[in-house]
Amino acid sequence: MKTTFKAVVVVLVAFAIGSGIFGIATAPAMAQMQSGGNTTTTTPDKSMGMYGGARGDMMSMMREMMTNHKWGMISSIQNDEQGQPGWIVAGHWMLEMGSGQNSTTTSDTTGGRIGNVSGFHAMLHMVRLNGSAMHNHEISNFTQTGDPTFDTNTNTTTITGTATITMREGPVPNVPTTIQIAQDKVIAITPDAAAVQNHFGNTPIYGIVVSPEMIKDMMKYGDNMHMMNMTGMGGGMTQEPMGSTIMGNSSSR
Repeated sequence: MKTTFKAVVVVLVAFAIGSGIFGIATAPAMAQMQSGGNTTTTTPDKSMGMYGGARGDMMSMMREMMTNHKWGMISSIQNDEQGQPGWIVAGHWMLEMGSGQNSTTTSDTTGGRIGNVSGFHAMLHMVRLNGSAMHNHEISNFTQTGDPTFDTNTNTTTITGTATITMREGPVPNVPTTIQIAQDKVIAITPDAAAVQNHFGNTPIYGIVVSPEMIKDMMKYGDNMHMMNMTGMGGGMTQEPMGSTIMGNSSSR
């Protein structure tokens, strides 16, 4: 999946030029997921992406990738040992499918069915509700076991397999993991609780599936912000370059 993540980095860095919500957070996180180590993002070229013919090229690339890939954001609250909300989990994920599998059928009018999964990767940032004990986890090396099941009543695909999950003591391989995608909008990741010492509590890790419509909305937001800056309404005529550094070593509480 290394080549795939490189392609995603190119698309999302270009998108980050105009989007202060999605781009700044997503591009470095995806870059870290691709490299597996310490990653420093570079300042994007402002000729890319938002304000020229590259906009259409970027959307075309995104749609092409969505034929065989799904990706999005992690946004979840996990319970603590007492079963009460105690942790925020945020991050990014990507699922890679076999060629041409993400097709819509008459019994699946909301999202495409998923056949064989050739890869799944997620980077999770976990912190207590009071801001303490910030740490990371990485999910990788996903191997599907059995065929995915599809519930036509809820438009939900369930995928089972095993994955490697980084913990404080080191990577834990072969963790039984269930991935559910509902309505092609929500992802729920459930690692086997015993294998990870109940680290993520008693609920799935939830996230959102990014859609072309979401990307268009974010691009529109970026255009509006750009126009505000150009007219002086955004607090000045100049824009600061974007860039950030992410520590790549995963740890756990």
